[in-house]
Amino acid sequence: MRRVLGVLALLLLVMLPAGCYDYSEPDEKAWVMAMGLDRGRQNVLTVTAVIAVPKNIAGSGGGQPAAGGGGKNFFTVSLEAPTLLSSLELLNAVVDRRADLSHIKWFVFSRELAEQGIGEYLAPISRFYQFRRTSLMLVCQGRAEDFLARGLPVLEDNAGKYYELMHRGWRYTEFIPFDTFHQFYYKSSAPGVVPVAMLASLERKEPVYPDNAPKPKGKYEAGRIPRQGGSSIEVMGAAVFRQERMVGTLNADETGLVKLINGTLRRTLLDVRDPKHPDKFVIMEVKPRQRPSVKVQIAGGHPSIEVDIKMEGGIISIQSGEEYEKPGNIPFLEDAVEKELLEDFHAAVAKSQELGADFFGFGLYAKKLFRTWPEWEAYNWDEKYPMASVTLHVDFKVRRIGLIHETLPQK
Repeated sequence: MRRVLGVLALLLLVMLPAGCYDYSEPDEKAWVMAMGLDRGRQNVLTVTAVIAVPKNIAGSGGGQPAAGGGGKNFFTVSLEAPTLLSSLELLNAVVDRRADLSHIKWFVFSRELAEQGIGEYLAPISRFYQFRRTSLMLVCQGRAEDFLARGLPVLEDNAGKYYELMHRGWRYTEFIPFDTFHQFYYKSSAPGVVPVAMLASLERKEPVYPDNAPKPKGKYEAGRIPRQGGSSIEVMGAAVFRQERMVGTLNADETGLVKLINGTLRRTLLDVRDPKHPDKFVIMEVKPRQRPSVKVQIAGGHPSIEVDIKMEGGIISIQSGEEYEKPGNIPFLEDAVEKELLEDFHAAVAKSQELGADFFGFGLYAKKLFRTWPEWEAYNWDEKYPMASVTLHVDFKVRRIGLIHETLPQK
């Protein structure tokens, strides 16, 4: 009898219709695409939300924006709040739909707030179910509310896609970090490595540099790119964090070297001083030949790090017209590229040790030398790293010479 009753109860449960008590209509939500955090003026925080207007993004046919939203594809709202999540609740007081963070792309911190410390804001981001760990962390020069309000897309109608495409540049350039919020949060709590975030800024109107002397593009960073036109937003370089506080910045070349060690650099263009004509440049396409080899040893309590990097590339342009594509001249280019990369590496390593921030993640290779996790934590890599000796080896080979078989003088 018990078995029969049990079977009948199961059949009854199966036949019951599915409930819809927790349904949610997508067109009844306010989708937040980005959030910015500043030091507050009338409360602890100023939180800015970028909210999409789906009807205007989709359009009503014929290329005309649909009614609703004032003809704009997104709008911004800035609120003064004591915490990040309380601002989400306050959004419901000024927005006619329930705010939802399920599609958020960017978390933008002002540099002032980042240098003060962002640890207390990472906890709710990582715990709250609506936040996405694939979202991106940015630090902007100036206030985040101005950055998001004035950072209008040029080629995109969808603000979320615009933010996503801005970061997707990491695939084909060196100066955009790869790290998502997940990597940032992991590195914030893991000994042996420190996190970096994308460095961003609004366009600078006044001249950045006083003269037109040659300046390698790799020395630029967001807020210091001499340009006119285009999008109002610049993304270049990285912000370095230690103990959840921003302690410095990386320019484009330094960001690329971090990506190279981490295995996320795919390619870059390098402006190399012409070995035979120092006032000219040879433009090279450079990419990793294989993942860098990092070996760490500890002797007398002090770490010794050896990095072996193998690169390859091709000739894109020779300003001087020198015949570097000839087999006898190729070694001159290879030596010049190796010298350039070594100089950049030494400068980046010196900066990391000066900041006491192992943004290369050499400590992740050192922890395997310890038998237990408590031993690794007790070693205190962050204190030992500034005293580490770092040896760098670079091997570069020219694989391609472009579409010109030989350089001929112009007539």
